[in-house]
Amino acid sequence: MRWQEWATVLLPELGMGVERLRAEAEFTVQAYAKYFKARGVFVPEQVVQSVETYCLLERPEFTAASARRLERRHRELLVVSRVEPETGRVHGMLDGVRQVFVMQAMPPKLRRVTVWEGEFGLEAMAVFLGRSGLMPGADSWKRYRHAAWRRMVTLADERTPRLAAKRWRWHDLRHTYALQLLTFLERQMDGVEPDLVARRRRHRSYLSGHIRYNPLLIVSLRLGHSSPETTYAYLDYTDDLVHEYEAAFAGWLGDPGEEATYAEIAARAFQLEKQPAGAC
Repeated sequence: MRWQEWATVLLPELGMGVERLRAEAEFTVQAYAKYFKARGVFVPEQVVQSVETYCLLERPEFTAASARRLERRHRELLVVSRVEPETGRVHGMLDGVRQVFVMQAMPPKLRRVTVWEGEFGLEAMAVFLGRSGLMPGADSWKRYRHAAWRRMVTLADERTPRLAAKRWRWHDLRHTYALQLLTFLERQMDGVEPDLVARRRRHRSYLSGHIRYNPLLIVSLRLGHSSPETTYAYLDYTDDLVHEYEAAFAGWLGDPGEEATYAEIAARAFQLEKQPAGAC
């Protein structure tokens, strides 16, 4: 997801605060996606569990501190009274008028002022909260990123993986995800190919003969690229520094060697049934 997409996710989209049918989550981004292009987003179970931990341990402190402030502003907020998980609709009051919205059609500006009744009173429906108790804006996210970089540099020692030459951007996380998923799919398809020229030749054959299971097209769909040509540029990096971070990513994926998270994401890309390892 692009930063504006994940920064504006609402809790019900992850199945939180509503009746959840599955351990993982799946929803559609549209009004807050680039060019308003709708695409499906799949959130693996491990990620949902991480957000649940955050909501249990850290989020209450912010919601408790901001409840009174939000109550005083309630007329300018969309106060949600009911969520329909099956249709993606939310019912609420905005500026004294009862209204109904489809979540995927809610732009960032509206998402920022969307609240519901929580343990301490009104609280934002957004996953991430700023000091105001509402969704952080672009400037706040920039400050968070700069602060994180300063901590990384300060705490770095001989055990630290190689740091980038310059401060990372939020979009770099999206690129890293794309490279990791592409590398995983390539290995599932044909194993490790050490020769760059051979790998490029292999991808051309995928485009003509294996469209449905082509790793490049799966990643392109996951990223919401308008053309696979945009994703094609990523091939220049799959043999580069990304391999130095394999050990770090292994800790995200559960038991060593399973790589369940990327397998789930790949399968969901084309609504495929789960297959045995190596069948992608």
